[in-house]
Amino acid sequence: MVPSLARQAVIIKSGNNTSVLTGNYELAYALGFIVNQTGILFPGDYTNLSDLQEKVIKETEGQKIEDEKLEHLFRMVRLYNPTDEFDEQMGELINMGLGEKYPWDIHRA
Repeated sequence: MVPSLARQAVIIKSGNNTSVLTGNYELAYALGFIVNQTGILFPGDYTNLSDLQEKVIKETEGQKIEDEKLEHLFRMVRLYNPTDEFDEQMGELINMGLGEKYPWDIHRA
């Protein structure tokens, strides 16, 4: 999968309250993006998405989220059940999310 497609999917889905994450690639980008947007310290390693998901959720508990898209992204991340698969592109997607300079803009990366 081309990482920019997963990035675009997450951004588009965040604006639609009926959407859900559909794969580990989307989750990987979403986790990096949430860390970027909330300012928490990156809470884990790059090899286990389940552990990283759990740590990001725990680290962001209690934070007030005023952005509707970010709030929906949190809901999607909480609901997604990742598989044990992890590959190089997932690591790349985490980094894309961590370094995101144009939040919510699908045309600029």
